[in-house]
Amino acid sequence: MHYHNPVLLQEAVAFLAVIHGSKYIDCTLGGGGHTAEIIRLGGIVLGLDQDPEALSACPDLQGLTKVRSNFSHLTEVAGRYGFSPVSGILIDLGLSQHQIDSSHRGFSFQKNGPLDMRMDPDLPHTAATLINQLSTNQLTRIFKDFGEIPVAKHLSQKIVSQRPLTTTQDLLKIAGKWSQQAFQALRMAVNDELGALNSVLPQAYELLSPSGRLVVISFHSLEDRIVKIEFKRLFEQKSVTLLNLKPLFGEKSAKLRAYVKN
Repeated sequence: MHYHNPVLLQEAVAFLAVIHGSKYIDCTLGGGGHTAEIIRLGGIVLGLDQDPEALSACPDLQGLTKVRSNFSHLTEVAGRYGFSPVSGILIDLGLSQHQIDSSHRGFSFQKNGPLDMRMDPDLPHTAATLINQLSTNQLTRIFKDFGEIPVAKHLSQKIVSQRPLTTTQDLLKIAGKWSQQAFQALRMAVNDELGALNSVLPQAYELLSPSGRLVVISFHSLEDRIVKIEFKRLFEQKSVTLLNLKPLFGEKSAKLRAYVKN
């Protein structure tokens, strides 16, 4: 089964400037596309993914250590497996095509399935939990903050008046033209995506050896804003040298930012 074609594959690996025999961390292993290229160039990789389906789909490559974990635990996992310090770290924040296409995961409004949206199936709350249990004000905050939906309150009121909702189609019928943003907002809330990103960036900096490189690929403005602010903070402290002053753009709204540690 084909799992995923990573966006900006060659560009991301080029920014890592892989050194033969050096250690790298792929924080979002997915189907292993980026990792396979790093290993082909001689790197040794620790690959993290919180999604067990992703770990199963990724081949067992020589030079790869696979670990099921959210990248918010990066320091702990890297220390446990002897990947500290490392020469490079890659964080690709996109959903895989496999996750989107798997109707039972509930990530896509284009496929009918349960309102789940958990990247880690052991997480306690699904999207249905949030939809059916949160107050109008709480849902409004999620749709406004994570989906940037201008009619967030009206949408939340409609949802509350028509719940319980159990399937992606139930939500699609109510959200209408705001479905893409609503699904994004719920997914980000269920998986605490921005919290994890805020957590991993300083950990990544500390794990890098001098001249080590961090490459981050984001897919929407909320993620990119966090990455941009953190990179700017480190640059102004003269802790890093930015490898691209403006992001490199790819398919599906992808933006790549990279730095080298001073």
